[in-house]
Amino acid sequence: MNGFVLYRGPSMIDGQPIVVIATGLEDGGSNSKTGPMVQVYIIRADQNPLQAVQTGDDVSICGTCIHMGRIVADPKTGARKNVGRSCYVTLMHGPRVVWDAFQRGVYPEVTPAKTRRLLARKRVRLGAYGDPGAVPIQIWQVALQQVDEMTGYTHRWREVPELADFCMASCDSEVDRVLAKALGFRTYRVRPKGEPKAKGEGHCPAGAEMGKAIQCAYCLLCGGHRSGGKADITIEAHGAGAKNFALEAA
Repeated sequence: MNGFVLYRGPSMIDGQPIVVIATGLEDGGSNSKTGPMVQVYIIRADQNPLQAVQTGDDVSICGTCIHMGRIVADPKTGARKNVGRSCYVTLMHGPRVVWDAFQRGVYPEVTPAKTRRLLARKRVRLGAYGDPGAVPIQIWQVALQQVDEMTGYTHRWREVPELADFCMASCDSEVDRVLAKALGFRTYRVRPKGEPKAKGEGHCPAGAEMGKAIQCAYCLLCGGHRSGGKADITIEAHGAGAKNFALEAA
């Protein structure tokens, strides 16, 4: 078994049906940036992720992330589409492949207790797609008890402060960082290109500015308080998402 469903039920964001699927249990996946880690996907249970993005229904798993884009309607046909999406996740890759396999019944559903055993001594990446804050916190508290190491990020740090044990607060400004730290989080801040890191922050070793020195699977600083790290982490805006920060800085 290389993957399984560890939660299927209502989103903690809007109550719509979502499913949480862990893949790479045996082979560690094939993500070149993260390296060999179990990849956990959070997707809508009732619709293809490509469709959900175009209708805005991905709010169930992404909340208010600034990289979601916005939905506009064609004035002639009324058809809705997403414009301005800057998320780093390429939907045609992991999310679409996982969705298709889920539809074929590839992934068995397992209990939280069995999930704990399956993930024991593994390196786990929460939210290869989707925000861990869309999932009941009790699921993570059971499932992650015996993992070896992990990484995780959440934009829902305001709503679910309990995620500080497992996730970095995804921060898009210095103000975000101050607020997240007041709630007990370590932070992962994206900053405009050329802006220096703030006091108490360290550079992301997997980022281009550090020469992509190490994969996430061998760094493992981004596991919230669970990782034992002390410093916050920061990375320069890059890829499609960089335009959000260029506009903010201007």
